[in-house]
Order: sequence, then structure tokens, then C-alpha cells
Amino acid sequence: MAIVITQRQRRSAVGALLVFLIFAVVVVSGDGDGVQDTRTAEGGIAIESELPTQRFELFDGASTTFEEFEGTPLVINFWASWCPACVGELPEFQTVHEQRGDEVTFLGIANADNRRAAVALAGDVGLTYTLADDPTGGLFRDFGLIAMPSTLFVTPDGQILEVFAGQLNESALNDRIDELVAAS
Repeated sequence: MAIVITQRQRRSAVGALLVFLIFAVVVVSGDGDGVQDTRTAEGGIAIESELPTQRFELFDGASTTFEEFEGTPLVINFWASWCPACVGELPEFQTVHEQRGDEVTFLGIANADNRRAAVALAGDVGLTYTLADDPTGGLFRDFGLIAMPSTLFVTPDGQILEVFAGQLNESALNDRIDELVAAS
């Protein structure tokens, strides 16, 4: 008995193979500290250079906008309790926040997460920087982000200097903050 493969099945298989190869190239081309995708304003890849203007809710119940964070360098980290890489990097962010919180403002945004689970994780990790909720993922989409976690490095005047997709360790986070502070 012969196995018959239709043209549609061949195209589907080729498409799946291409997606896998692209994913493999992105992962393998990282710089060893968790990089999966880095987009910078001067790196030739277009990124959104302005912050969204809508209000969003903080974990403490207040609401704010990104404009209210202008005046100091800002690190925006999108994370979720359901994301293993996010959970892995949160203690590193807390450590760097404790070391450098006077130089840069940290804003953690729980992306499309269960609020109770996000609050519980933040408490378990001991996060002390400003935390916000993006329950529908609207802010995440407004930035054009596709990977979790994703971290944005924003100048004091509100311009996005870099978008980093993937898990950051303490050293890589400090290096990027050095660049952000130097550019500010």
C-alpha cells in the first residue's frame, strides 16, 4: 500500500519546518545571557519609539500612565506567573533594583496573568519595585512584543532605547542599564 501525500500536506510540512528553523536560528544566535531578540533604535530594526498613552492599573489599585514615569531612566519588564523564564529572572530584577533603584525606575507589568497568581508570585519573590497589571495583554500588544519575558529600556524623555525579548540575568541587566544611563 502506497502512502499518498497531498500538495497541501507538503506545503504544511514545509511551512512548519521553516517556522522551526527560524525559531532555532533566533535561539542559537543569542549572546549567551538569555538573548532571544534584541531590537535597538540604532540597530537598524524598527521599534516603536514612543510609549503608549493609555492609563493602566498598578497592583496597589492606583492608575497611572507611562508619561508619569518620565524624568528618570525606566526599565519596563513584562512578566507573568505562567512564564518559567519570567519567574526565573524576577529575583535578578529585584537584586538589580535594590542595587540601582536610585539610578533607574523599575516597572514590572504582569501580562495576561491571573491577578492573584501574579500578586502571589510578586510576594514570594519579594518584589519591591512598582508593579502593574495588563490583564488582557493590551499594553504588551501596543508595544508590538511577541516574547515573554520582554524588557524595554526607556530614556528619561520617554524614548525606547532597546527592547529585549528573553530572560535577562543580573549581569546582562546591569550592562543594559549602564547603556541606558549613559544615553540619558
